[in-house]
Parts: sequence; C-alpha cells; structure tokens
Amino acid sequence: MSSSTFQKFDAILVDPEIQSRMRLKQATTAVPHFGKVHQLTELREAQNRLAGSERCDVVFISRKFEMENIISFIKTAKGTGQGQDSAYILVLGAKDQDSSTVAASVMSGFDGFLFEPYSVDNLLEITEISSRVRKERSLAREEAAMKLLVTDLLNQIDLLSYMKTMKSDPTRVLKKLRERTAVLKTLSPESSDIYYRIALDMFENAPLPTKIFQRKNYGGASSRVKRKMEDKLIAELEKDTTEPPKPA
Repeated sequence: MSSSTFQKFDAILVDPEIQSRMRLKQATTAVPHFGKVHQLTELREAQNRLAGSERCDVVFISRKFEMENIISFIKTAKGTGQGQDSAYILVLGAKDQDSSTVAASVMSGFDGFLFEPYSVDNLLEITEISSRVRKERSLAREEAAMKLLVTDLLNQIDLLSYMKTMKSDPTRVLKKLRERTAVLKTLSPESSDIYYRIALDMFENAPLPTKIFQRKNYGGASSRVKRKMEDKLIAELEKDTTEPPKPA
C-alpha cells in the first residue's frame, strides 16, 4: 500500500481491562492505516455497535473473555450489517500464545491473531487481512446473489418454453423475464464478469425442467381453466426459485 493511497481501517477494541485496551489503542495510533478506533469493555457493546450504521473493518477481541462467549459473539456479529464483512482478530497475551490456544481459535471463526507486545508490522498485517476478508466476503455474497438471479432466469426460460408448448399467451412470462434481466444492464464490469462466469456454468449444467413442467397439458376449451392452471404453475415456480438448481 502506498502512503498516499492506503485505505483507512476503522476498528473496535473489545477488552474488559483498561490497561491492555489502552496499550492496543496507542499502538494503532502509530499506524496511519487505522482510522476510527473505538474502545469497548463488553462483547454485548460490540455486538450493538456492529448492528448499527457505522462501518467497522476490524474487531479486536481479547482472550480474557470466555471462549464460549467469544464464539457466540462472532457467530452473531457476522450476521449484522457492519459485522458481516469485518475481520475478527484474537488478541493474545504472552501466557496464551501456545499452539493449542491458537489452533482452537482458528476453529472458532477468527481471521487472524495479534500477539503482545504489539508491533507496527503486526498491525500492518492485520490491515492486509482485513482488506482481504472484506473483499472475499463481499464477493461471496455477490456470487450467491448472482446464482439466485441465474436460477430465476433458468426457471423463467423453462416456463416460457412450456407456455409455448401449451399454446398459451407468453406475455406475462416475457414481461417478467425482461424485468429480471433489466438488472444486468446496471452491473459494473467486475459484476458482469461474475455474472457471465456463473451463467455459463449454470446454463451448461442446468438440469431437466422440474416436475411442474412435465404435467399433462390441459386441452379443454375453457380459457378460464387454462388461465387458472397457468397461474398455479407460475406461483409454484416462483416458490421454487429460492435455491439454485442442482447440477444434473
């Protein structure tokens, strides 16, 4: 990171002891990559802050808390608006720096560790971890959203094909398909790349149409009955678009 373009990282320090909390706060002031650094004494306070509107890139958590409480906190915090992209760093004192403690912490959802005494290099490494974590988690969410979008497009195309075989009016389905694809025009180049990659994979591996498209067509003369069947089919399809299709 160059000194003129580096990103500022806002952080939360959660430590029940004021002395160690102040030491870490002072250490972060020596690293210009840190922006706002808030000091908190309880995990509950941190959880409330992460549920708010103020951005947080890094959450430093002292090992002085019970590990059971820490694990519960991280699980809940990752579901909050600000905490979902935060990096969670365990702060270990000298007596906690054994391999078993570190190994157990890795399994608990931490993204990194900070060992006392703190150094500028250690804290710079934390900012790099935070940048990577935020990017990876944001990308994972975008990919999940794209998969849902492509799933919906696949189902709409299946429905359009089925409506044509039924000799039904496809106007409603075409309208819905246009509405779904309109968002593609607003994607950034990076998001478009993600969409094309996922769409290519999912279209190539799309399974056969679901069972709701394999029913016997209604061949009667009643347009009311036919319309009712179409409405039911569309409703069932929309109910089934909450999960991506499984590969064939």
